[in-house]
Amino acid sequence: MKIDPRSLIAPLFGLLVLVLVVQNTASALKASGSWQPESKTRVRPESPYARLDLILSQAGTTPLPEALRDPFGYGMAAQRVPDKQVATRRHTEPKPIAPVEPPQPSLTAIIWDDDPRATVRWDGRDFSVRANSLFADFTVKSIRPTEVVLERGGQQMVLRLIKKGE
Repeated sequence: MKIDPRSLIAPLFGLLVLVLVVQNTASALKASGSWQPESKTRVRPESPYARLDLILSQAGTTPLPEALRDPFGYGMAAQRVPDKQVATRRHTEPKPIAPVEPPQPSLTAIIWDDDPRATVRWDGRDFSVRANSLFADFTVKSIRPTEVVLERGGQQMVLRLIKKGE
């Protein structure tokens, strides 16, 4: 197999251009200072808390008063009750909490035609439903002209259409 010098001209020219680009890029980076090592002598900035540390480390010139108020206690330090006189809290039985009835869906509209549909409001959203369809965790059992029968967890509930003025 013979190598033709004409077939080597294009790759050699491409390699020459690549070498020139890399050399120019490297010299430009060195000239800009981007490739120079960081200087090891750094000056630490003065701490913003140095003055506060100095003030707190010096001995106070005025003595602190004996009766200081406890910032975490209620009332003044002079009104502090000795430990013997502290009243104990009586245990009281918690009041029974009335069970909260879960919210019920409401029937807002019924379209009565060949394929009856209804609009049911539940959890802040309106659902357009048909018989034997699902919405949220309810199954629509039937739609009648004035009511919709739903089933949830084996329990049936009847939603009646509210007439105007009621």
